[in-house]
Amino acid sequence: MDIVTFDVLHTVLKKLLLKRGLSEEDIKNLTEYVINFFGYGDRIIDNVLTPADRDVFYTLEELGIVKPFEEEITLSKGKLWRIHYWVYRKDKIEEILNMEEQENAEDSPEKIYEKLFQEDIDNW
Repeated sequence: MDIVTFDVLHTVLKKLLLKRGLSEEDIKNLTEYVINFFGYGDRIIDNVLTPADRDVFYTLEELGIVKPFEEEITLSKGKLWRIHYWVYRKDKIEEILNMEEQENAEDSPEKIYEKLFQEDIDNW
């Protein structure tokens, strides 16, 4: 995955947050909010975030979608400078998307009938 698009992020957030009680509209707004920070990139610098923004990113970190990243640079006078970033976890995002596809395959008519049949057998 090269770029995390709005559709990809929206699908992933829906998968993770619908079961937690967030509405479709809230998930869409959160997706737009996050995409506005990242744009077409895969990382943002932490300095641009307000404390409220940072709380959202900590929540996204708990979901496994982003992770913090730190880079150290030595300045010309020998002083060490740390830069903090937030980075998409593209491997986790792809994993969640693949889980979505697997679940859709499990919801095919054939699979539904198999589940119903198995439930009937288990109940006997």
